[in-house]
Amino acid sequence: MKITNQWLSQKQACGEGVAWFLAQPETDGVEIIKKLMIEQKYDWANWLIVRIMERPQYLAYAVFAAERVLNIFEQAHPEDKRPRKAIEAAQRCIADDSDENRKTAYSAAYAAAAYADAYAAAAAAADAAAAYAAAAAYAYSAAAASAAAAYTYAAIFKEKKKEMQIKILTYGLNLLAGSNTEAK
Repeated sequence: MKITNQWLSQKQACGEGVAWFLAQPETDGVEIIKKLMIEQKYDWANWLIVRIMERPQYLAYAVFAAERVLNIFEQAHPEDKRPRKAIEAAQRCIADDSDENRKTAYSAAYAAAAYADAYAAAAAAADAAAAYAAAAAYAYSAAAASAAAAYTYAAIFKEKKKEMQIKILTYGLNLLAGSNTEAK
């Protein structure tokens, strides 16, 4: 996909990101993501990748991100299955994007998000990642998919954050290339 200043404006990109884009010659979305990764601008790469993905891709991306940290939540709260159910609801939308599955995803997202504030920071971020994955399934929202990845980053200990960002973005690039391979 070709990225332009007008496209970035329509997507409400931040001013700093637009300035970065205008200062370099690349216009291919995938190549820009790779450049952003090289420059360690992972948040910007995450913002861009979900906006150039099609719905099934950004749902898979959000689910992949949320799954990376689900264990953090489940270790802290083994009896609470809301985040897992939110991820499963989003997965059902990937397989069958029916109204019924989207409504189920909405309910699961709401249930998972409703209690996130009650938990410790890392577990809450993992819970929020799952909730946003399901929200992306319900709301046709690339922004919710981006939030799922962002909350995943927040759930990871600081020293592993960069590694997780690269893993999730690489998975997203594979989705854009038509490959479903993942490095677990």
